[in-house]
Amino acid sequence: MHVMHVIDSMHGGGAETSLVEVIPGLASRGIRTSIVTLLADDGVFDDRLKALGVTHIRLRQRDPLSLVLELRRILLSERPDLVHTTLLFSNLAGRPAGRMARLPVITTLANQEYGPEHRSNSRFGSWSVRMVHAVDLATAPLTTRFHAVSDDVGMVMGRRLKIPGDRIQVVYRGRNPERLGAFTPDRRLRAREALSIDATAPVVLSVGRLDLQKGVETTIDAFRRLASQRPDAVLLMAGRPGSAVAIAQSAAQQVPGIRLLGHRTDVPDLMCAADVLSFPSRWEGLSGTLVEAMALRLAVVASDISSVVETIGDVDWPLVPPGDGQALANQLLCVLKDGTRSEKVRDAGEERFRTMFTVEAAADGMSRFYQEVLRGSSPQSSHELRRSFMKVPARRTARGEDRRV
Repeated sequence: MHVMHVIDSMHGGGAETSLVEVIPGLASRGIRTSIVTLLADDGVFDDRLKALGVTHIRLRQRDPLSLVLELRRILLSERPDLVHTTLLFSNLAGRPAGRMARLPVITTLANQEYGPEHRSNSRFGSWSVRMVHAVDLATAPLTTRFHAVSDDVGMVMGRRLKIPGDRIQVVYRGRNPERLGAFTPDRRLRAREALSIDATAPVVLSVGRLDLQKGVETTIDAFRRLASQRPDAVLLMAGRPGSAVAIAQSAAQQVPGIRLLGHRTDVPDLMCAADVLSFPSRWEGLSGTLVEAMALRLAVVASDISSVVETIGDVDWPLVPPGDGQALANQLLCVLKDGTRSEKVRDAGEERFRTMFTVEAAADGMSRFYQEVLRGSSPQSSHELRRSFMKVPARRTARGEDRRV
């Protein structure tokens, strides 16, 4: 089977990393992967893709109609069995191109989009979010089947794009434990030495695009409060520039403990160096950062949103309201102080990763999904979007509310 992935670019974000991670597992199951990108990228994955034998085609056109026609020519030339689109621009170009080439199209629902939190935090204004929503809604019927990275994303985006539940199938993304490695005290010390951080300093880590979606300003606010009690604390912020980059740059100039690291390829080492991950996102799909944190036994304080609850399940890390810097600071301090409890929760997080979020599990799920789409059959192995989602057991969040896992 040949699956051609159409994705906006191959920057080192969550969707791109998840794709590269799963390719070897798909290959071992008889699925060949090729990639087409629409936008320029920094080539961060070029060496890995070359080593995997993956063809990567970069489109040259830029206006929407020319992109669709160029992509259609590639599809007619390569004749993949399936076209798999991920992220906005590739969805809007890949759906009509796949239909014109008479190929089945799968679209990944990778994030929650088009909600009030998205409109209020868009740097292009709420009208642009509504316009893109309309185009996404209009082209969604061109997709044969949808892959959702979580139940929560499937439910939310199914409603917003008017997709019947039997056309959405959930397969969690995965990470390769061998690539991540394991946490050890020696690895922690080596990572801290490379960063010139004292072995005893409390270290808070933020991983992700410097964007309002990720709650960057909330992490900064919380760290200011934390640093007033722990002056030796360090905040490491790893991620590409986004809508909150100016806020982060200003804070780094004012607060000595804040370090902007830019995009990093050594995030697993940073996680080993850190004491706790700050993750106050306003909305998410299925966070690869949280998955990696569980794999590497890193303590987490995250926002109290349904996608986070689904990811961490009954792993008892504290959750706080999005945008509440004081609550985030309080919980970060609690985690830093409570080492014994944290060890037990780290055990639970590592077990959840190995049970649900390995790359082998992701490859199994996607392989079955691709085969079902080609057969034209209904979901059987990897689970269909569950309409009974709200009936499964609840957990208690930091705000004392029941949230469903």
